[in-house]
Amino acid sequence: MRFQKLGRSRQLAIESAGDLQDVLDLPAALWAATSAPTGTFRCDPRFLALVDVDANGRLYPFEIKLAIEWLLQRLVDKSLAANGADALPLDAIRADDEEGRAIHDSARFVLESLGKRRYATDAQSISLDQVRTFTAQMKERALNGSGVIRPEAAPDPDTEQLIADATACTGGTEDPSGALGVTEEQMSAFAEAVRAHLAWLARAEIPAGEDPTPLMPLGARTPGAYGVYSAHATEVDRFFELSHALRYEPRTAPHIEGPPEGLDAAEPDAVQEYLQRAPMCHPTADGALPLQDDAVNPAYREWVGALKESVLATILGGVPEALPEGQWRKVKSAMAPYEAYLKDKQGGAVEGLTAEQLTSYRDGPCLGKADELVAMDHNVAAMLATVGVLERLLLYQQHLMELVNNFVSFPRLYAADRQALFETGSAVIDGRRFTFAVRVENRAVHSAIAKTSDIFILYLDVTAKVGGEKFCVAVPATWGTKGNLAVGKQGVFFDIDGKEYDAKVVQMIENPICLDEALVAPFVRLWGFVTSKVEGLYTTAEKKLQARLEKAGTALSTQQAPAPPVAGSSPANLVVGVSLAVAALGSAFAFITKQLEDVDTQKVLIGLLCAVLVVLIPLTIIALLKLRSQDLSALLEGCGWAINARMRLKRAQRKMFTVYGAYPEGARGTPMRPWVRLVLGLVIAAAALAGIIYGARALADYRDRVAAEQAEEGQRREQAAAEQGEGTPVEVQSQDEGPAPGPDAGEKPGE
Repeated sequence: MRFQKLGRSRQLAIESAGDLQDVLDLPAALWAATSAPTGTFRCDPRFLALVDVDANGRLYPFEIKLAIEWLLQRLVDKSLAANGADALPLDAIRADDEEGRAIHDSARFVLESLGKRRYATDAQSISLDQVRTFTAQMKERALNGSGVIRPEAAPDPDTEQLIADATACTGGTEDPSGALGVTEEQMSAFAEAVRAHLAWLARAEIPAGEDPTPLMPLGARTPGAYGVYSAHATEVDRFFELSHALRYEPRTAPHIEGPPEGLDAAEPDAVQEYLQRAPMCHPTADGALPLQDDAVNPAYREWVGALKESVLATILGGVPEALPEGQWRKVKSAMAPYEAYLKDKQGGAVEGLTAEQLTSYRDGPCLGKADELVAMDHNVAAMLATVGVLERLLLYQQHLMELVNNFVSFPRLYAADRQALFETGSAVIDGRRFTFAVRVENRAVHSAIAKTSDIFILYLDVTAKVGGEKFCVAVPATWGTKGNLAVGKQGVFFDIDGKEYDAKVVQMIENPICLDEALVAPFVRLWGFVTSKVEGLYTTAEKKLQARLEKAGTALSTQQAPAPPVAGSSPANLVVGVSLAVAALGSAFAFITKQLEDVDTQKVLIGLLCAVLVVLIPLTIIALLKLRSQDLSALLEGCGWAINARMRLKRAQRKMFTVYGAYPEGARGTPMRPWVRLVLGLVIAAAALAGIIYGARALADYRDRVAAEQAEEGQRREQAAAEQGEGTPVEVQSQDEGPAPGPDAGEKPGE
C-alpha cells in the first residue's frame, strides 16, 4: 500500500488494479468516508443502483468491497479495472465458470443482434453503448422479456384476438414501451374465467324436451322475463307492505299518500320526481295490487304492462284485474331459482364475450399458443438478465475506479484540473470564483453541522434561467477577505456541464477567511461593542436634550418678558471660551514636548514594541490555529456523509477553491502584479524603518551633546571655585545665563 498526503491527511493512493486490491485490506478507519448518500454523486444512476446492493440509497464500505471483488474476479486482465474505458475486449472476460461463459455468450449475442456490419470494427470488443442500444431495441419488441405479452407478439390472428380479449377483460399491464398486454398470471386468470363462465352458462341450458325447467320457468324466455320482473319487484313488495300498514291503522293513509310539502305542480321536473318516489299504486284495504292503467302510478304503467305480458300471463296462467299478495309470492317463488343462479355467476370478467368465442378459446389452440409465448418471453428475460450482468461489468470497469477515488480517498477533490463526483459546480460572486460547491437539501440541518468547520460558508439559492429549476448549494470562501459578500448579494452559478443559473446569497456562516481578518476580528468585535454602547449613550443624551429643549420652549412661550441671558451663552463668552480652550491645548502640547525631552525615546519605542508584541503574538497564534483547524468535511457531513479524513487545506488549496479573476495576458491598464506590490511594500517598510532608526539615533546624539555640555559647564564651575580659595565661591556665568547680579541697592561698599 502507498499513501499520499491530500490536504492535511494521509490517504491511500488508488491508481491501479493492485491499489483496488489493497482497498479490500484497508481498515475502515483509514477510509476517507464510510457512508454517503448515492444522490450526492454525479454518476451513472444504473451504476450506483448496482453498487447499492441493499437499495437503501446509501453506499457503505462493504458494498464498495463487493463491487471491487466481483470486478476483479470477472476479468482476465485485471489492469483493465483501472482504465475507465467504456469498451471491453471479449477475450478479457473470464469464461472458465458458468457466469463468465454466460456473460461472454451474451456479448456475442448482442453483437450479432445489432449486425456485424454496423460494428465491424468492434467485432472483438463490446461497449456500453452497444449493450444499451440492444436493450432499448428489445424493449420495443413484442416479446421483450418484461413478462407482458402484447397482441402483436401472436403468430396468427386468432391468437392475437385472444390476447386482445384477455387484455380487455383483465385490464392488462403496460410493458416497458408503454403498450398494453397480459402477464402470465392474467392469462391464466382469463383462461380460468373462460372455463368457469362456460360451465356456468351450461347450467342454464335447456335439454331437449324439457322446456321449461326448474331453473328456467319460462324456458328460453326466462332471462328476458326475469329482466322485466327484477326491474321493479321491490316496488311491488313495498305496495303490499303499505297495504298491511293501512289495514292495521287506517289513519296512516294521509301520511302514506300525501304529497311532499312544497310540491309545485307547475314544475314538470318536480312532478316527475314525486311520481318516482310515490308508491306504484295507492294502498288498498284488501291488499290486492290493481293492474288497470288508471290505477297504476304513471311512472310504472309501462313496466306493469310488460310484467303482465311476459311474466304473469305465463306463470299464473292469465292476468287478473288485481294481483293478490299470494299470487305475487307464487311469481317470486318461480323466479327464485333463476335469481340464485344469477347471483352465483362464474367468470364474470369474460361475460362480455359470446359463448361461441369462449368455446373457441377453450377448445381451440389459441390458449396453448399464448402459453408458448409466455415461455418464449421467459427465455428473453433470462437472456436480458445475462445482458444486464454484462452491462454491470462494463459499468464497473468504467466507473468503479472513479467512485473509489471519491469515497475511499479524495484525490479528485484536491486536483486542480478535475472535480470530484460530489461537487455540483462553481459560483462567481464579488469578483471571484468559488470552485467548490455541494448541493444542500435541508439548509437548516446543513448549517447546524457546517458551523463546526470554522470556514466562511455561503448558501446560495440557485435558479435556472429557463424552466424554473431551483436548488440550494453551500460554497466555502477559502481565500481573500469577506469583501462585499452579504446576504442578498447576486451572482451566477455554473453547473458541471457549464449550464448557467442565477444565484443569490441567502445565508452566511461568517468566519475569518485570511490571517488579517483573524487578527482584527477581536478588535472588530470590541469596536462593535464600543460603538453600540456609544450609540446607546448618544441616543439617551439626545432624548434628554430634546426633552429639555421642549421644556424650555414651553416655558418661553408662557413667559411675559424674555428671560435673562444664560451665563456664557453670549457670542463674547463663546469667543473667550474658545480662546481659553486653544490656550489650554497649546500649554498641554508644550508640556508634553518638554517632558519628552527628558524621556529615553529608545526605551519608549522598545516598550511600545513589546506591548504590541504582547497583544499580537497570542492573537496571531490563535488566528493561525483557527485557520489551520478549518475543515471541509463538515460541508459533506451536512449532506449526510460519514467522513473519516480531516479535510484541511493548504495555502495552495485555499487559492484553488477561491480564485480571483485573472486579467488576460498582455492587457493594458490592469493593476500591478502582486510581486510588484510586495516589492513596493517592502521598500516602503524598509524606508520607514530606516527613518525610525535615523530619528532615534539623532535624538540619542542630541542628548549626548547636551549631557557633554552640562558636564563641561560643571567642570568650569568647579575650577572657578578652586581659584577663589576658601572665600565665597564665585559663580561662573554660563553662556546661556545673563550678567551676574550686582550688590543690593541698600548695601554699601566694604560692608
